[in-house]
Amino acid sequence: MLNDILTLDIYRFFLIFTRIGAALMIVPGLGGSLVPTRIRLIFALAMSLVLLPVLGGGLPPLPTRLSNLFFLIGSEAMIGVYLGILTQTLMSTLHVAGTFIGFQVGLTNAFSYDAVAEQQSSTLTAFFTNTALIAVFVTNLHHLMIEAIAGSYAVMVPGQPLPLGDFAETLSKLLSASFNFALQLAAPLLAFGIIYNVALGLMSRLSPQIQVFFIALPLQVMAGLWMMMVALPLIIILFLRWFQDGLMPFLTPR
Repeated sequence: MLNDILTLDIYRFFLIFTRIGAALMIVPGLGGSLVPTRIRLIFALAMSLVLLPVLGGGLPPLPTRLSNLFFLIGSEAMIGVYLGILTQTLMSTLHVAGTFIGFQVGLTNAFSYDAVAEQQSSTLTAFFTNTALIAVFVTNLHHLMIEAIAGSYAVMVPGQPLPLGDFAETLSKLLSASFNFALQLAAPLLAFGIIYNVALGLMSRLSPQIQVFFIALPLQVMAGLWMMMVALPLIIILFLRWFQDGLMPFLTPR
């Protein structure tokens, strides 16, 4: 009897760990190569142990066939990866907005390492994404992110068939909305770039002898950085609201 109870608890624990661990390997801030693998593993194990008394009762029983067990584990891992991709998509909004702003400011050729995208990005893009990541942790939105992963058990019940069509539709709509929201965040700098370039074109037509590019580039960088400094607090606040609204569908109603 005791052996059956221990086996069932271990099964439930590792079934929860499959989804939680897969999600925590990808989510921004907690996942990624900058966080040591051992730290991520310990955090996923600890979180699974905490959630075991809460979620253990709603898990399906231990399958009698090994193929069904592998299918159940694969489904849970796929759900965890999907949740991690959704959070990364929410974070990618500022990556796109930073790229647009970098083109208008004239700093697209300056590169630095982006800790969120884990690649070399333009300096402004890396600045926006790193600032947003810090703001997420400062405002405790990472708690909401973890709560959304735990609340996903009420939306995507373990053992049920995966709604792959809903997964694809949700992700495609989120990508479209992220691109649209990135354009809205970068709109002030985009308007500045259009007006500034039109003015440079008129100056070049009126005075062909003047090398407009060499004169205007420093002014473009200074004016663009000044506008970005003014708009940055509002951009971060709007992004935090966007990030929170994106996680709300996975939260358990209270």
